[in-house]
Amino acid sequence: MSDRTMRLFQKNSIAERDIKYLTHSQQHTVLHLLDGREIQTSIPLKTVSAQLSPEEFWSIQKGVVVAARYVVHIDSMGVYTMVDGQRFKGRGRLPSEHSRRRKVLETASSQSLSSRLPLPLLEKCTIMEDAPIAFCVIELVFNKDGHSIDFIFRYCNKEMEVLEGVPVAEMLNRSFYEVFPNGDRKWIVPYADVALNGTRRILRDFSPEVNKFLVIRCYQPLPGYCACLLTEEEG
Repeated sequence: MSDRTMRLFQKNSIAERDIKYLTHSQQHTVLHLLDGREIQTSIPLKTVSAQLSPEEFWSIQKGVVVAARYVVHIDSMGVYTMVDGQRFKGRGRLPSEHSRRRKVLETASSQSLSSRLPLPLLEKCTIMEDAPIAFCVIELVFNKDGHSIDFIFRYCNKEMEVLEGVPVAEMLNRSFYEVFPNGDRKWIVPYADVALNGTRRILRDFSPEVNKFLVIRCYQPLPGYCACLLTEEEG
């Protein structure tokens, strides 16, 4: 890694998997990160991207490099949809490249679109039924075009009803944003990261849907799913 790029990454505590995509804007390279930060630098985009894993980062057009792990869909017109909903048009002269990458995504994708939790996972979840901590499993779902749009409650223990103030029966197999219309869409990105990439995350933030500060510990029980342990932030 070049000295300038290394200093940039060290100064801002950036790891490769933190980067959703890189863009060029007004003579600057902008690194768009999973945590919502946008880091600007005068280092040319080509220089920064050259230091990243070529199999993990795709240059899809002049001034746009995307992290393959955070691409959720590539349509027939070569439009790339990212995990945060951002869309980029790929190079028009290379349709075969976009088609090849779409097949890579389809092969790697193991998201279940079933209407209920797989039985082996459901059996494992039952041990949490009477636990004194809120626990749920959510499934990341996509619309017909493959765009990440929502997540569905597939399992909720009894304590979830206490924390969320909603009966379990009214949450199960329903969209989060159907149950909580005022829910903040900021939750989509970290949950999708866990469900798609198997990362583990600890989220600390205000939850407007329940009017509480929460600590949410997330992990991937199966590809396409995110399990969450929720507690109220003390303070």
